[in-house]
Amino acid sequence: MACLLLCLKPKKKKPTDDEPKENKRSIPDREPTEGRQNQESIPDQEPTQDGEKQQSIPDRETTDVKEIPRSIPDREPTDKEENAGHNEPYRVERTDLLYCEYDTTWETLNDSHGDRRPRDSTQRAYDYEFNRFEYAAKDMYNYRHDYPLPMGRSYHRGKQGTDMPNLTFYLGERASEPDGFSIGEFHKTWRGDYYRLERVHSFVQWIFPLQEVGMNDEAFVLTKQEIKAFLKNETAKFNLQQSYRLMLDFYGIELFNLETGAVGRASNWQERFGNMNWHTHNNLRLTRILKCLGTLGFRHYQAPLVRFFLEETLVQGKLPAVKESVLNYFLFAVLDKAQRRELVRFAFWNYEPREKFIWCPKKIQEAFLREGRLASCSNPADPSSEELRQVEEENNDLFQSEL
Repeated sequence: MACLLLCLKPKKKKPTDDEPKENKRSIPDREPTEGRQNQESIPDQEPTQDGEKQQSIPDRETTDVKEIPRSIPDREPTDKEENAGHNEPYRVERTDLLYCEYDTTWETLNDSHGDRRPRDSTQRAYDYEFNRFEYAAKDMYNYRHDYPLPMGRSYHRGKQGTDMPNLTFYLGERASEPDGFSIGEFHKTWRGDYYRLERVHSFVQWIFPLQEVGMNDEAFVLTKQEIKAFLKNETAKFNLQQSYRLMLDFYGIELFNLETGAVGRASNWQERFGNMNWHTHNNLRLTRILKCLGTLGFRHYQAPLVRFFLEETLVQGKLPAVKESVLNYFLFAVLDKAQRRELVRFAFWNYEPREKFIWCPKKIQEAFLREGRLASCSNPADPSSEELRQVEEENNDLFQSEL
């Protein structure tokens, strides 16, 4: 009798709750400040940590701008959504050298013990700078994930409005406190008044509101209800765009393209760069600006601005006093994970000395080096075995020299 053979197709394995997930330990409910990052005292009137290529150039005058920013989803993506479509082998483990538990730029695998890498002699060589990065990373993690962590008692210093005060201010229906200017007056009379923009500190929380407080107790914490309403209001978003252009001018930067957010040096860049190097509290303001852009409909403006500062600090060397803030704060304010990865890659290739780079795990740095060396092969898509062997040897020699 003939045997009947049945071919059974294996069922696709469904994900289970046991699959590795990113391990996050509880974080103290104390809000970090970027002031410590700069290792110099920051005046009390300053807020706590809240604080390319040219395309078509629009008219610099605010009144001539007619474009309305494109619509943006009224919520930020979850980690799962961020990872969708990113199949690069950028996976790290919690035991990897220079792993930062608050940095979700790279996919993380849990190790078998669930403990962080012990501070051995190799790790201690990076402790000073790495600890500063990790301290800042707590704050930036909280921002990127819509503030799931407690903010500490300082959060409650902010006034809680019931009439959407930040939105009504941006619609021109109320004045700022305590300065008493409307959004229209700010755009008309403050533009180019660099002395006032530098010396007055209470305006920043009104112009770039956040879901966290600054030092202006008369400003209001941005609420989720306001964020949803703001994102649906083209007038409010248009006015925020003009506030951004005004502050870019203060920093010697010009917004070249309203759609993409491309920026470059303005004609007054030398004078204004000197001001940034002299007055480092502006690093706090720029961090706040980047956060506000990401929250209120301009997340596509974040990466071009950060790339500009990476170029000016790491490549051109024109903003040495901003360099540490760019690497610890600005870069990790970028909400788009793919763009954040590319910015880290750019920073790695332009940082000197490269062996001191601590803003991504060593495993990721090895991947960058392999990619760079493969790109120099005769046929990067199909490198020869000899070329692959040479890449591997060079990569091992470099990292063994650090151990």
